[in-house]
Amino acid sequence: MTIVVFGAGAVGSFFGGLLVRGGQDVRFVARGAQLGALGRSGLLIQSTLLGDVAVPRVNAVSDPRDIGPADLVLLCVKAHQTAGVLESMAPLVADGTSIVTLQNGVESDDTVAARFGRARVIPGVVYVGATLEEPGRVSHVAAGTIALGVPEGVSRDRVTSVREVLARSGQPVQISDDIERERWRKLLWNAAFNTVSAITGRDPGGLLQVQESRGLIASLMREVVAVARAQGIALTDANVDEQIAWTERAGTIRTSTTVDRERGREMEIDALIGVVVRRGRQYGVPTPCSDVMLALLRAIDRN
Repeated sequence: MTIVVFGAGAVGSFFGGLLVRGGQDVRFVARGAQLGALGRSGLLIQSTLLGDVAVPRVNAVSDPRDIGPADLVLLCVKAHQTAGVLESMAPLVADGTSIVTLQNGVESDDTVAARFGRARVIPGVVYVGATLEEPGRVSHVAAGTIALGVPEGVSRDRVTSVREVLARSGQPVQISDDIERERWRKLLWNAAFNTVSAITGRDPGGLLQVQESRGLIASLMREVVAVARAQGIALTDANVDEQIAWTERAGTIRTSTTVDRERGREMEIDALIGVVVRRGRQYGVPTPCSDVMLALLRAIDRN
């Protein structure tokens, strides 16, 4: 099976590198300094859980036309970049191609399905504490797990085959019977910790040690729960307690939005907090804390 990692950032490099180590035929679509580093010296994954994983030989290109149709495409670009890369992805997609969206947010698979057809697109939820520290070097500090959904119009056999391939990374991969709940459960964490950490510069554990920011985190999460429940998605306040407890045990984590701000990159604002505000208005759910976070992040991003 030919696997293409489209977007060789932290997530794509981590799972793609482990799949190469697992003997899979993986091609990376990358750009700039990352493309150069992959071609010269491959990948180095420095993991607190796996140790150092060196992948010295990596097949990386900038133009998907140099690869042609693939069996499996792992879409790993930032959520706000999705619409802009679909045409460049087109040479990778044939009748039998499966596309897995390993991205933040709850909407990317719909954007991809509108271009390539619902039957090809498998929504994924990925949990991985990975950061691209410099071109060719990924740090990894938390579990790397993937959940795959089987939405209407997608063959379960197709999803099962993809699950078996991704499991060759050595990381846990499961098929979820309620991928929408999984995605909103992840958004619960991201909408709170990514936003507040990007604005304050403090890591999630540090935010929980301050009474006021801990209260803000909980309020943001409860707004996500309310918006999810208005859509029929089974989140509860118990999920808020669960996420906070997990974060207190997890140690130091740098959120992706904080890293993006530090490096002067556009942040995933709409996918992580804008969607909460939009869906809240759509379903008549007040989201005052999310409104403020969205306004502050928009102002920061304009700089």
